[in-house]
Amino acid sequence: MNPFIGYHFATSNNFPLYSQKLQEYWLAANGLFLRSHRRELEVCLQLTQTQVAGLQPLEPYFRLKVPKVPSLVIADVINAASINPQQEILFYLGVTNYQWWCHTPLQTASSTHVLSLESALDKSYTDGVVEIHSHGTLAAYPSSVDNLEEKGKFRVFAIIGTLNTIPTIYTRIGIYNHFFDINPNHIFELPPQVKCSN
Repeated sequence: MNPFIGYHFATSNNFPLYSQKLQEYWLAANGLFLRSHRRELEVCLQLTQTQVAGLQPLEPYFRLKVPKVPSLVIADVINAASINPQQEILFYLGVTNYQWWCHTPLQTASSTHVLSLESALDKSYTDGVVEIHSHGTLAAYPSSVDNLEEKGKFRVFAIIGTLNTIPTIYTRIGIYNHFFDINPNHIFELPPQVKCSN
């Protein structure tokens, strides 16, 4: 019995309440799904598509349980990242009493990576809902280094890129060892000068 992962069959169209597990795998008539939740968001995403007789189909969903990140917060992140576009920069975004906050952790950075020097027990890290970093003038798309560094977490990951032309933003949800692209408009109230890259 895994204390962190639950395994279920979709015998009804309605999900039961969330379990205490960190993640739940659901085999349904239309494929394999992954479900997880935290106070700020709930997700159910399809891992594979197939046909399984005798089970009920499920629909994927993404529910943000708090207001979207205001455009002013994103504008501040872009302005900070634009100061030195040759060096990546990392931010944690979280919500307290339905108000978004932005924290820039103590970090070490280069043109190809950024790493927080703060403890994984630091409140701004543990309470972070969105982890966002810049790619300077490069495309807003995750690198192999990003894939390694972002494994094992349940949060939204965002990348800001092409800061020398029209700033772009890429977002995905990380559910421990699974990543799923999501539309940035599901998370952010984007300033008009920022374009989505996925």
